[in-house]
Amino acid sequence: MSQIQKKLEDGVREIYSSDKYRQYIRAMSKFPKYSINNCILIVSQCPVASLVCGYHTWQKEFNRTVNKGEHGIMIMAPVKGKAMVEEEQFDENNRLIRDENGKPVTELVQREYQTYRPVYVFDASQTSGDPIPSLVSRLEGDVPSFGTLRDILIKVSPVPISLEEIGGSANGYYSPSDQRIVIDQTLPQQQMIKTMIHEISHAKLRHGSKDDKWDRNTKEVQAESVSYWVLQMLDEAGFSIDSSDYSFGYISGWSKDREVSELKENMEIIKTTAEAIVDSIEESLKEMKNQDINRCDEKDRDQVHSGRSHRR
Repeated sequence: MSQIQKKLEDGVREIYSSDKYRQYIRAMSKFPKYSINNCILIVSQCPVASLVCGYHTWQKEFNRTVNKGEHGIMIMAPVKGKAMVEEEQFDENNRLIRDENGKPVTELVQREYQTYRPVYVFDASQTSGDPIPSLVSRLEGDVPSFGTLRDILIKVSPVPISLEEIGGSANGYYSPSDQRIVIDQTLPQQQMIKTMIHEISHAKLRHGSKDDKWDRNTKEVQAESVSYWVLQMLDEAGFSIDSSDYSFGYISGWSKDREVSELKENMEIIKTTAEAIVDSIEESLKEMKNQDINRCDEKDRDQVHSGRSHRR
């Protein structure tokens, strides 16, 4: 376990010092920051949205174009304006100035104001062109006993898991409100298993519940760290998946600083959650093994019984 912890921390630090991280940060700095209200608008219209910006920004900053037929995601953009308004006048003692008839003295002054208007943005999945720098590399390749491990993860998950085709760039998601996990059914075997464990971790950690006190960065660091940890521990059981290339970059993208503080502060939670998931997987493996043994015993008894019948 100490080796897993060291490998995780060192791997994330290496990403920070790599040119890959510098390219990623340079690209990410070009994406506009949206208010919480606009974030809600974006997610409500496009749940799988990851990186969004305007039509012309995609062209100028990223050399990408919006795909034909795509519908924009509406958000509210601030608009500043100026207007001449009539205001009452006050003296140095903040008393209202009146004319000889006792009416308040007013004057026209120019004031700035801010209002909002709807504008449209597009998610990266709605565009084509030059690749966007990324810290993660999708896992490819098959997994030994893939079907067995997939079925076990579905069984041990605290919420139902469904395999569906997901549009956009998301590999999967956990919905706290619906209490279910959805995984993209088109993923390669290694990526599917890793993503399943990541989303199970969100559910195990009760992210999105009323007791959830973590911000989004911390939640993603927790879930991906648990995923990496579980896969490292499962390596001994013969399920060989090295998620280093994906997990280290993913965690770096969500970590707050180069000291990996987010990771260290949550290490106990990560360890405990990973152990709980691995224990559940091992228990299910034992049950399956016992069931196989019982089936073999029953088959042997049937063959013996059948042989005796023939002899009679």
